[in-house]
Amino acid sequence: MPTLRQRLDTVFLGYFISHIPITIAVDVLPLLPTEIIPQPLLSLNRFLTTTIGDPFMVIDRTRTDLVWFRSLLACELFVQLPFFFYAVWMLWTGSSRRHLWLLMYGVHVSTTMAPVLGMLMFGDVNRSCDERMALGAMYLPYLLIPLAMVAVSFTECSRMLGFAADKRKKD
Repeated sequence: MPTLRQRLDTVFLGYFISHIPITIAVDVLPLLPTEIIPQPLLSLNRFLTTTIGDPFMVIDRTRTDLVWFRSLLACELFVQLPFFFYAVWMLWTGSSRRHLWLLMYGVHVSTTMAPVLGMLMFGDVNRSCDERMALGAMYLPYLLIPLAMVAVSFTECSRMLGFAADKRKKD
């Protein structure tokens, strides 16, 4: 039977595999000119922003109030997306290096998701309580899974560092 850590690695693997197409097909759209976005993706974006009421994914270059969020999307595109492929490889192969990388990723994403969720829940977002809760539920896994990565990876990194320190003391 797989251990809890092995099950969590499987969850993390699924997270990164699913995050690749989501980043490419959904998350980067507000960064692009409307003219180059394929119609099916524009329809998906319209669904997110109109039906679900996502205030962040609006494709409108005149929205200067969203510059902070678009900067997070740019980081996702240029920093995180390449990392997703590396994370998939590390998790797939069981690389012992994964814990340090997952720790750094988890801390980074947790600190970027906190203001996003804070804005959705308590900010000046013209949404009903039900809409805020639905949006919060949509964004929450992108905080909780990276926090789990932090917890698991911090524990593993601490254990490895402790083992290395103990070994040095014996030598």
